[in-house]
Amino acid sequence: MTSGITPISLTIEAPVAPAVAWTYLTDPERIAEWFTEATPLGAVGDRYRLDFGDGSIAEGEVLEVVPGRAFAHGWAWTDAEPRQATRVRWQVDPLPGGGSRIALVHDGWSEVGADKAIRDDHEAAWSGYLDDLRGLLEGSAAS
Repeated sequence: MTSGITPISLTIEAPVAPAVAWTYLTDPERIAEWFTEATPLGAVGDRYRLDFGDGSIAEGEVLEVVPGRAFAHGWAWTDAEPRQATRVRWQVDPLPGGGSRIALVHDGWSEVGADKAIRDDHEAAWSGYLDDLRGLLEGSAAS
């Protein structure tokens, strides 16, 4: 382990059932509404790819799937040198009063020798995407 860079850990809450939140994290049509073009979520070991356009592609293997609850996948920019494969994990939990908590953890920075600036750039991007997701879920709950 290199410098001990902390994982990115972000959480949002939304007034939708966990099944709805799960759909927005795993259905490629829904993911495109708030994030980017994604391949369908497969089984552990399948490839998972996110295409941001203009050659910006992150991909990796599906590492974990707990249907309706959590999944994790590898994350590496296809054009990055050196290739730094980190791990992204999503989890959906029901809130006691209704709604859902969606948690994102992006880790593995130290293990691949990434620096804090790369980690911080990803955190800023994730924060923006999660704000977009929250707004979309709040809108879908209101309709």
